[in-house]
Amino acid sequence: MFKVRTFMTAAFVLAASFGQSFAKDDRWFFTANEVADAYRYQQQFGARLRNPLEAQTCFEGKNDFAASYQGKRFVAPCRFIGETIRQLRELLESGAAKYLFPLDVGAADLAVPADIYASKYKQLSKEEILPALLREPTLVAVYHTAVHLDPEVGNQDSRISVWGKKRTVAGFYDGRPNQVLSRSGGGVDHATEGLVRLGSFSMMGHFLGEVSFIVNETVVTFDLSFDNDHASATADVVAVRTSQR
Repeated sequence: MFKVRTFMTAAFVLAASFGQSFAKDDRWFFTANEVADAYRYQQQFGARLRNPLEAQTCFEGKNDFAASYQGKRFVAPCRFIGETIRQLRELLESGAAKYLFPLDVGAADLAVPADIYASKYKQLSKEEILPALLREPTLVAVYHTAVHLDPEVGNQDSRISVWGKKRTVAGFYDGRPNQVLSRSGGGVDHATEGLVRLGSFSMMGHFLGEVSFIVNETVVTFDLSFDNDHASATADVVAVRTSQR
């Protein structure tokens, strides 16, 4: 494992140093095939998220599970896991996203309406916010899809046109279906949408992942975590393309 990790790290460093030719010579964007190849590698050989949520009890009929953030453990509601799965299934079924990892959709902001923030969260300490937030009925997850997909490829290929049009999508924790907030690849202004961002979570596909669901007859297995370590994970998937050059 150490040798593999060393090779992947070295490949990424070489790519950054010598300017390998990427999609449209832009190291930020990937072709659809490159994203698919990187995801397949991630699923089988990539790094897992640090401190993934262990929510097995939620699939055994329990109401709560033990979560952690920055080394601190707290009790979280299984409703958060169930609603997040529903949102992600909708993202994949709609075609807005294809893969749960950083090159497509690898994270979500957690936000609440501005009036709810003022009345319930403004006075809370940083340590108190996340445990309370996960039980908030008005909680919204804001997803950014096709983050690193070459926009020109998405516009030219009708087979991936839905996925290729970058979207910012809101997922709700009160049972409502997902809602597209914008078609811009530049993100969303939370204030314009009347939201205040209070946290985030990451997701990463991996065959050993703690969470799974079925979409379009395919089993999707992945990890969720409140501890964001996407920088190292993204380096790995970038290196997949580098090593194939």
